[in-house]
Amino acid sequence: MMLAVSDVSMTYEPPRGLMRWLSRSASNKPVKALDQVSLGVERGEVVGLIGPNGAGKTTLIKAITTLLVPTAGTITLDGVALDADDPEMRRRFGLVLPEERSFYWRLTGRQNLRFFAALAGLEPSIADARIDQMMRERGLEHRDKAVFGYSSGMRAQLAIARATLHQPDLVVLDEPTRSLDPVAGAAVCDDLRRMAAEGRAILMASHRLDEVVSVCDRVLALAGGRIRWQGTAAEIAGDPIGLGATIRGLVDHDETDGNWRES
Repeated sequence: MMLAVSDVSMTYEPPRGLMRWLSRSASNKPVKALDQVSLGVERGEVVGLIGPNGAGKTTLIKAITTLLVPTAGTITLDGVALDADDPEMRRRFGLVLPEERSFYWRLTGRQNLRFFAALAGLEPSIADARIDQMMRERGLEHRDKAVFGYSSGMRAQLAIARATLHQPDLVVLDEPTRSLDPVAGAAVCDDLRRMAAEGRAILMASHRLDEVVSVCDRVLALAGGRIRWQGTAAEIAGDPIGLGATIRGLVDHDETDGNWRES
């Protein structure tokens, strides 16, 4: 298994002592965002992650990409445990988050990609060739201006370019098409299928069942911090309304419906 997540839990503890008065917290009780989540993604596979707001999708994605350290459980790439302090390990994945804010807004899109290519350790000649390719593929070739002048859709395309620039083994995306028009969104889905065909592992979180059905091989549904159902995209295509109602029922009643297969 290229990516293996085993019994991962994540609990956010409220601030204690003096920090309780110096920081802002939405709750004064521990919040369990993930509860013994297990999943796997193979090379050549696109796996979709769906679920309502607050289900734990973004927390799971940040744990997989070393932005958060889980409270319990293990995450491995090809059997090797994740290590946030190992730059070689972190180069093995690319990450796309919604509302990307880590670009340097007074640099152009191309200048941003050159900077992140250097951080990834790419040789300048190789980096320039890949940046040219990324700018063309993402529709940014003739829009090389300061990023603060980019539309939300252009920033989303730039984030995908940055995540895939160094040709990572694993690509993790959190709602990658949220700011894109339907044509650009469909093109991104085609690109994900192409990357999977090239041997990469793809994990994508999305709120759009139609998008998940069109691009994913398998789908996992997360609700209340737990994976409640998993199956193929064809199963969702057969009953998208029923699946959506079941997810909502899990959130409202915090119990597992009989139609769900526990993972």
